[in-house]
Amino acid sequence: MKKKSIEYIFNKIIGVNNEKVCDEINCKNPGKYEAPKSPNSDEKHTFCLTHVKEYNKRWNFFAGKTQNQIYDYQKNDFFIGRPTRPFSKGVNSKIKFEFEYTFDNENLNFQKKKHKQKIPKVKKYSAEIIKCLEIFNFNDEFSEKELKKRYKELVKKYHPDLNKDYLNKDKNIKEINKSYSKLIKFLKK
Repeated sequence: MKKKSIEYIFNKIIGVNNEKVCDEINCKNPGKYEAPKSPNSDEKHTFCLTHVKEYNKRWNFFAGKTQNQIYDYQKNDFFIGRPTRPFSKGVNSKIKFEFEYTFDNENLNFQKKKHKQKIPKVKKYSAEIIKCLEIFNFNDEFSEKELKKRYKELVKKYHPDLNKDYLNKDKNIKEINKSYSKLIKFLKK
């Protein structure tokens, strides 16, 4: 290893034009990039772009660790540093699962779910809701699933791009869309 000159040390401490100089020997380029001296160390080198690339190529994260420490790190690498979330709440699940069966703990078997909320809560309908029900050919009882199914059928039947036989195609599809949105809001009250 070469000895560093006094000029080199002076330039490192004070810097040329108050800029840090690259820590590589005989390099007078400005040191803009920092790199740690060793893993988990607060001490840093300052390098120019070419020397920081060289330093990164020879960097060894596992330097000074035993073989067992390296194996332990690699074994646990899949879990270390990753956020954990509880499975029970389904916090980040974008898919809402609807299962047809539930598990009965007493009898230790699966049973088919009983669908609730088949009938809307309010029996008095406004004139708008009655008109929407007529468009969808529903009586008092309907569920959200039935509404979606009927909506898809009507859209396939009256969509202007799919069927060119009907007059006032745009008007029909607009009425269907408005009625659908009103009925969805009505069901969610």
